[in-house]
Amino acid sequence: MRIYIASSWKNERMAINLAHMLRIDGHEVDCFCDASTGRYVFHWSEVGKAEDLDAISFLEDPRAQRAFHEDKAKIDWSDAVVLLLPSGKSSHLEAGYAVGSSKLLFVLGEFPKGEWEVMYSFADGLFRDLEKLRDRLLPGRPRQG
Repeated sequence: MRIYIASSWKNERMAINLAHMLRIDGHEVDCFCDASTGRYVFHWSEVGKAEDLDAISFLEDPRAQRAFHEDKAKIDWSDAVVLLLPSGKSSHLEAGYAVGSSKLLFVLGEFPKGEWEVMYSFADGLFRDLEKLRDRLLPGRPRQG
């Protein structure tokens, strides 16, 4: 399966680890922050200071546009998106775009009491545990790692 990981830069290490585990299972995985695959990796801080930018000025930067087109192309390429929590607005927009594009959507992370999202009902599965997600992605097949 081709999988796109949507998450926050705050989860960089977790996203790279998730990509590694899914690749062990034989999936093709795109991770927004994994430059080791030759993918264009962009961090918003390359454009400027957060306090000097708004959404319009940020998106006028060619690097931001390149990142958008790269991420969109990778979502289009994928069969499924894993939304790795906690995540921000961009990754939730990616998840919504994926669902609207008939991709599978899985949400992985903590689901603290008192915090919920009705629209997570769009997801094909909500998982607190990586192993259960891996089992869902490879039903009936033993994992390699």
